[in-house]
This record gives sequence, structure tokens and C-alpha cells, in this order.
Amino acid sequence: MIRAMLLTPCGVAAAILLSSWSILAEQTVVITTGQSSVTTTYAVAGPSSDEPQSIDASQGGSAQLSGPASFSIAGTVVSATTGTPLDRAEITLFTSGTNGSQVADTLASEDGSFRFDHLQAGRYRLQGYRRGYIVAGYQEHEGYATGIVVGPHLDTSRLHLTLYPTAVIGGTVTSDTGEPIAGAQVRLFRQDQRSGEERVIGTQTEITDDNGTYEFSRVRAGTFYIAVSSSPWYAFHPRPATDESGDPLPPDQQPRSPLDVAYPTTYYPNGTDSDSATPITVNPGDHVEADFSLHAVPAIHIQIRLQPPSEGRGIPMPQLMQQVFNSDEYQPTNEFTVGTQGGGMVADLSGIAPGRYVLRQFGEPGEGNRSASVDLTTDQSLDFASNATAGVEVSGKLAMASGGKFPGRARVSLVPAEGGQNREGERVAEDGTFALHSVPPGRYDVEVAAPDARLAVQQMMATGAEVSGNRLTIAGQPVTLAAILARGTTTINGYAKQNSKGLGGVMILLVPRSPHAGTDLYRRDQTNTDGSFTLNRVIPGDYTLVAIESGWTLEWARPEVMAPYLARGVRVTVTGQREMQLPAAVEVQPR
Repeated sequence: MIRAMLLTPCGVAAAILLSSWSILAEQTVVITTGQSSVTTTYAVAGPSSDEPQSIDASQGGSAQLSGPASFSIAGTVVSATTGTPLDRAEITLFTSGTNGSQVADTLASEDGSFRFDHLQAGRYRLQGYRRGYIVAGYQEHEGYATGIVVGPHLDTSRLHLTLYPTAVIGGTVTSDTGEPIAGAQVRLFRQDQRSGEERVIGTQTEITDDNGTYEFSRVRAGTFYIAVSSSPWYAFHPRPATDESGDPLPPDQQPRSPLDVAYPTTYYPNGTDSDSATPITVNPGDHVEADFSLHAVPAIHIQIRLQPPSEGRGIPMPQLMQQVFNSDEYQPTNEFTVGTQGGGMVADLSGIAPGRYVLRQFGEPGEGNRSASVDLTTDQSLDFASNATAGVEVSGKLAMASGGKFPGRARVSLVPAEGGQNREGERVAEDGTFALHSVPPGRYDVEVAAPDARLAVQQMMATGAEVSGNRLTIAGQPVTLAAILARGTTTINGYAKQNSKGLGGVMILLVPRSPHAGTDLYRRDQTNTDGSFTLNRVIPGDYTLVAIESGWTLEWARPEVMAPYLARGVRVTVTGQREMQLPAAVEVQPR
């Protein structure tokens, strides 16, 4: 029996017995905020359980407007590259919030000016669009925009709405003889920092036309990568030869054809794996040409000994996956046959380009999956009937920090730490127990989602794996996991100032003080025109709050990057109260 005592940031003591999974909990409700050497302590009545709480308008509804309709919003819409006014740009005004409704729209005048009159006091969202430009909100960054706060003594008559010209990436895909390749799949990837660390994510896919050309239009400025995959139109992959009993012969005895060829996935300009891809920098308004020449190489054949099927069930077919920028993507094969060899079931895959792959065989319900990493340089055989290719069992129990009832229809997922799709996921039982079968070794972030709750891992421990915050490093042995979760119910309101004045467009970041905390505890926002901001559904815990001007390209999840800013931040402790108003404005730090 393993006994662990976890002390949650909100003062909840939870004793976990890994053999009996009993949870003991209690709650405290005191918050402390501080700025520089000034510390203020409040007594706040927090919720007594983790039952679902109502959400006010600031957490996704439409913002409240009030008073007489006597205010205005006015300004000029300009091009980000030239600074020139954009006439006839479409300007739309909404109430703020994710469910905000349209208030009015107008076309910019010849000098780029626009104006909305007869507005009530409150917060609005401004959006602009013109043909050849990206739709954008006011001072938009990574999906965040500056809200326009209208009211007495607030000047909203000289706004500058900046629009960025769209960029285009296009080119031609040809064979090594110069013949255009029609029907090739062209994928566009982008460097992205929205998760707090730089990652490469897929954005668009196009198919080449009869002339071998492709085009990605309406591209935002950034750093991109391109990958192309296709098959030679003339390729011929012989069916596997068999012996007198009809069983497939070993790979070294299979017939070969000079037309048994394949195109490797090619990364711009001519790499055959994502590590060798060259980044393409795209500025607003650029038209970038990126041509490809694909080179056919001898195709690989592999034979896979399969796990025997259960009685009355079919054969689970193995799938070929290739890692493309940290995400495993399915790779189609040209031939697939199943036979017997030496008394076992054998699958034959052909028409495969040389490269690094993962073979994955998904088991029937209740059975484990199997996988193996392979570096294919020549024909070979793999044994999926061996236990060495099976993943590990990850099981355990989740509990709420308050000791309350676990949310219904919750799902636990293991998300690859390097990015990509959720690798494993399973429904959590009503008592918080779960089990994930045949999880491949690797680093994962443990995430829990429920339809009516924003949940985050406050503390976690495990046997059979390494734990850091909500990150789990799985090797080759079964894992038993215990985690304390908290529901995000707190709304933090505050102001950011520079030279004693509120400043809009500033990145607000709430950073957990624990060095091992997961990014699901972080919260971000962008200040409104008056410097106000709101952080929604904050999880109980100890944090440092910072306001950074032009901080949107920072890798904010990296402690070494944030250390200089955190040293001048404001300490905030949250213990589950509904709403929290910071007593003093947060000083904006320069980038």
C-alpha cells in the first residue's frame, strides 16, 4: 500500500491511498494579494463545494451596457505595411464577449475614417475587413483583441484600426523529369506560440491541379513549413508471392519490379523528414513561390506477424503512421493482404517510401493496442505478436480538491508534450477512476475535460512514471496515477497602467508560482482601451500576475524566459471565490 499526503494550493489536505483510493478533504477561504512591499489580506466567502457555478456575462456572455446613448467610437483604418488609409473597409461594432451581438456596421470613408454614434456606456468589440486584407479586431494578437471601453472621461474618438495584407504561398510540384504532378497533397505548417512554447502546427491542405500547381491564399504573416506527398502515376507494386499452401513468402523472396517505386514525403526545399525542413518567413502582402521536385525511389515491403484475433472477431489491421512535426499522421499503403506463415497471421504492406514510421495495431474493445517504431531502409519483417510492441497500462483515480462530487461525463486525456493530437483518452467513472490501455512510451500532459467545468490538475503523483506538474513521462512499465483537480470558478478583474494611465493592448499573464505547474493553470488576456482586463475561470492556487507590453511573441511557458518579468509581478492567491478585484493597478513592463 502506498500512502501520499497532497497539500493543495487552496489549503486542501488530501490523503490518497493508492490501494483504496480514499480521499479526505477540507477547504479554507482566504486570499492574499500584494504589490511590491504592500500586502492586503481579505476574507472572502468561497463556494463550499465543486458543484457547477453560474457564469456571469464577463465569462463569455455579452457585456452589459448602461446609461443614455450619448457616446461615440471613431477612428481611422490603415494598412499595417504602408500606414495609408483604407477607404471602403468594412467596420463592424459588437458588444464584447464571445456571445457579443452586432451593434452597427459602416464603410470607411475615402480618408479611412469611421464613426459610431449614440452608444451606451460599456465595452465593445471592433472588427475591420477589406478585400486583400486579413479580418482583424482592434490591436488583435493571437486571437485576443483590445476591447473599446466607452464612458465618461474616456476618449474613444482617435482609434487606429490596423489591417494586415494577406500573403500568398504557391508553387509547382513536378517529378524529377520535370513532369507536373497532379493530385499531390500539399500541407502548410506554421510556427505557433499560443501554447506558451514554440511548436509547429498544421494550418491548411491543398491538392495540386492538372498543371501541378497549388496555392495557399489569405495567409497571415509568420514562419511556415511545407510538405508534399504523392505517388508516381506509373508505380506498380507486385502482389506478394506465396508458396504452394498459399502463404506469403518471406520479404527476401518476394519479386521486385523496376516500377515498384514511391515518392518520399518531401519537405521544402528537398528534405525527406521534418527535421530537415527549411522555414519560410512570410511578411504581410508577400507572394512566396515554393516549388518541389519529387524523386521516385525503390519502395519498401514489410510483413507483420499479427496478434491472433479473438474468437468470433476480425483481424485488427495495422496502420502505418509517420511523424510529421511531432504529430503522427496516417500513411496510405498501396497493397494490403493477410495470409498465414508458420502458423501465424501475416499482413503484407507494400509501396512504402523509405523513412521513419510508427506501426500501430488498434485492438478490439477491451484489448490492448500495439505499436513499434521502425526505420525502413529495406524490406523487413516485424512481429506484432510479441509483447515487446505492446504499450503500458495507465490507471488511477482523480478527485476534486474540495472533496465534492466528480463532474459527470469527464474525460481524461494524455496529450503529447511536444504537440500533436491527443494520443490517448478515456471516460472517467463517477468515482473518479479511469484506465488507459496500451499507451506508447513518451511525455504527456494530463488533461481532464468536462462539459460543464474548467478543470486543472493541482497536484499529481504516480508510480511507474516520472511526474512534473501535470506532465507524465512514461517508460515501459505500468503506471498508477493519483491526481487532485480543481474547478476554475474565480474571475479576476484588474487594471494595467503605464505612467499612471491605463494602457490597452497589453498582454496580461497569470503564472502559477509552482515551477512544476502545467500550462492549464495559466491564464491570459489583453487589456482594454482603459487598461482593464478580466481573467476567467481561474483555478485556486498561488500565482504571479504580470503585464507586458508587446509580449505576445514571448515563450511565456518557459520559466527562464519569464523570470525577469515575474520578479516585478504582483503576487495573487486564489482559493475558489467567485470574483476578485485587484486593489491596485498592475504596472506595465516593457518587452
